[in-house]
Amino acid sequence: MSASTSTETIDAARREGLPSGSRLQSVRLANGLHVLAAEVPDARRLRLVGAVGAGYLDEPMAYRGLAHLLEHALFLGSGGFPGVSELSRWVGHLGGRYNASTGEATTDIHLHLPPEAAEEGLARLVDLLGRPLLLPERIAHEVGVLDAEYRARLADPALHRLAALGRLCRPGHPARACHAGNRDTLGQDPERLVSHLQDFHRRHYRPARMALVMLGPLPLEAQLELLTHHGHELGASAASPSPGASEAQVSRWGEPGGIAWCPPETIVGSPAATLELFWPLPGNLARAHAEWLDALVARLADGALAATLRSAFGLETLDVSLSTPGTGHALGIRLGFSELQPRHGDSPPLSTLLATCHVSLERALQQPMPPPPRATGDLDAWPRRQAQRVVSQARHHEAVDAMASRTALAAWLTPGQCRWLWHCPSQESLSDPAWEILEETGTHYRMLSSPDTTQVSALPPSPAPRIAFEPPPEAGSDTDVAGRLHHDKRLALWWGPLPWPDSEEPEASWCLGWPTESTGHRARLAQWQRHCLPLRQAAEAHGLTLLTGSDLRGDWLLASGEPGRLPSLVEQAAKYWLAARRDAPPGAVQPAEGLIAQRLLCELESCPAPRIPRPAPRTGIAEPVPTLLCWAGGSLDAETARQHAHRFADLLPNTPPPHATPPETGEWKTVWLTPQGADQAAMLEVAGHDDTPRSRFLLQLMAQCHDAAFQHAMRQRHGFGYVAAVRYREAAGGPRLGYVVQSPHASVETVRLAIEDFLQEQGVSLACLETTEFRQRLVRLAASQRRPESRLEGIQRTWHALRQRAAEGIDSGNAFWRPPPWEEEQSVLASLAASDLAALADALVLAGLPRRWWLHSPR
Repeated sequence: MSASTSTETIDAARREGLPSGSRLQSVRLANGLHVLAAEVPDARRLRLVGAVGAGYLDEPMAYRGLAHLLEHALFLGSGGFPGVSELSRWVGHLGGRYNASTGEATTDIHLHLPPEAAEEGLARLVDLLGRPLLLPERIAHEVGVLDAEYRARLADPALHRLAALGRLCRPGHPARACHAGNRDTLGQDPERLVSHLQDFHRRHYRPARMALVMLGPLPLEAQLELLTHHGHELGASAASPSPGASEAQVSRWGEPGGIAWCPPETIVGSPAATLELFWPLPGNLARAHAEWLDALVARLADGALAATLRSAFGLETLDVSLSTPGTGHALGIRLGFSELQPRHGDSPPLSTLLATCHVSLERALQQPMPPPPRATGDLDAWPRRQAQRVVSQARHHEAVDAMASRTALAAWLTPGQCRWLWHCPSQESLSDPAWEILEETGTHYRMLSSPDTTQVSALPPSPAPRIAFEPPPEAGSDTDVAGRLHHDKRLALWWGPLPWPDSEEPEASWCLGWPTESTGHRARLAQWQRHCLPLRQAAEAHGLTLLTGSDLRGDWLLASGEPGRLPSLVEQAAKYWLAARRDAPPGAVQPAEGLIAQRLLCELESCPAPRIPRPAPRTGIAEPVPTLLCWAGGSLDAETARQHAHRFADLLPNTPPPHATPPETGEWKTVWLTPQGADQAAMLEVAGHDDTPRSRFLLQLMAQCHDAAFQHAMRQRHGFGYVAAVRYREAAGGPRLGYVVQSPHASVETVRLAIEDFLQEQGVSLACLETTEFRQRLVRLAASQRRPESRLEGIQRTWHALRQRAAEGIDSGNAFWRPPPWEEEQSVLASLAASDLAALADALVLAGLPRRWWLHSPR
């Protein structure tokens, strides 16, 4: 029985960013648990999320890191599933994924599973949340894992950002302290620590403060039946009541002002400088006017502020958000710069930036708000976002006052209420006594008083890029059929609808790709994306999508949305590419931020693979590769496609650039990462034989076979640390595997030899599967590769399949996709045998596949 039920219409589901035909229903069970079911008929995977309205700000100060440790401890065995890492083995066997995160006020666990695993997945998730074993010996070991994670995060700017942010909080508030958790903050007494974990779980992990969310293809009624049945199992965990919601969000803050900060040593990968502005908001007002605030965010991110700042500074990123980490309810603006050197203290650039952002916010508040933007359909993020929203509301006792004045809310959005963080990677002036150091993290910081921005002129406003509307020309002959409309050395134009059910809206899409220099593609893409920042934001304000990319086949763009605005969008993006090609710096772009292991895995998606001999065309004689490849889809007629394609071709170079020949397959040169932090790390990168569906699927199967065993060997057997994984990536011209380990103490050579030993000892045996098990894995992989889950995914998969065919000289005549690319992939999967996987494992172990080592050692 449920205490209350709310059924959402299909229109509401679409407003929430779910695909057409989806249905939603939320229920609050008699035990207080909130459950939400989302039926998405085209979803390939089931998403399950369990969330709790408790986070690191709820911890006792004497045991900082307790909430994060409990998140880890949930996976160390539960009443019904007592084995250590039992969930990871079960999920890995199914070819699924899982993860968890602890925020300041919420903790969530999320699973991606085959739809048929819904019932067992729910049973395991509920048991994990409600009945953790919390055995002292396991907890003691996990404290060591948490400590290794903490040591690794000391090289991550995100940790130092949170540490510096705490300096803006009033003394005595828990947000002022670092809650990452390590051996020092959690103590040395396992029995006492377990007692505190049990108490924290008993007080906070109660049904009334929890939510279960399911998204998948199962009928709505079946999802609700499963959620209700298993949700009632959490009733047994309802013990003593929680002491109530933590202090009001706004009460955490001290006086308005700013912080300049930088890590204890320069962290590579950061922009030249970042500036974050945020305005704390009372929770009740923020919840009462959520849609109005969403519209305000859209107004600030419509491209005008980005264009204004780009006119004077090397603006790289501009993000506007209501969910900035560590700030609670707040409106936040984050600016990243590639060419801005902060001056000592309250420099003129800082004052100008603050004044410009304040003026932009004031103008936005004075203008009529546009309708809230339609939510984007990220099916992976949607269940987590919904679960966190529900439990965040559940932990607050005050009612949402729908009549609360927006004027009262706007009073919190003034320059006098603004706080800011100024990230200074350069340490040239750190010897100045004004800089202080946080003892626990080593973060450098200094307080900045609020500048008098009335004495500083804001930058003159620039308008957002104008995406003009062009009425379509007169329709051409209706005798044209989907296929290739034009082909010569200059232009190949394909035209036809997406081979997947389109939405009912009259949307269109343009995809363009052209060959480019094979060197410097990362720097060129980064520069192109910087130039396109205001345009991309303006496109989103019009409900359009603009994606840009670069790989070994060349550069490309994808534009989708209202057909009358797409030509203007595409032409402006192409002109920005010409400027980026001219302005791109000769060196490599900054590597990704974060843990060293994350930086290594990012390299799998960006560095070119060795050249693989191109296969002979299937028809014998290859047609010329055109300078520009176009695909026009959706509601565009053939004549309009012809006219616009020739306009686009006139914008781009008529001849392909000289193409440097990458090395042949074999051993790559070892790469050493720029030192960052104190950990050692190593990654073995392995590329597939070629860039075909066959190679891609076999490498994915290999990752499934190796990941859990590799993690156990590196973490349990060798005790290297908490980062050890096998990850599949697909980018830059080919499929890859990365065997990555990050360790706080073992030498790079020790880690490298351990990875080699693992492959020699278990690499082949783990991949030699019985026919039945192989077929089961193949079926699950096939299910995860079925037809697209959204229109945009369908466009992307079709477009890249078309690019691959063109690059390989595969001639399909004038016919469009019959069958669609995903149906071709299913036939490839059906043709694979267990012996194919075993043969690939042999090639991997015997170094018969292209490979390269990525290594990191501290200074």
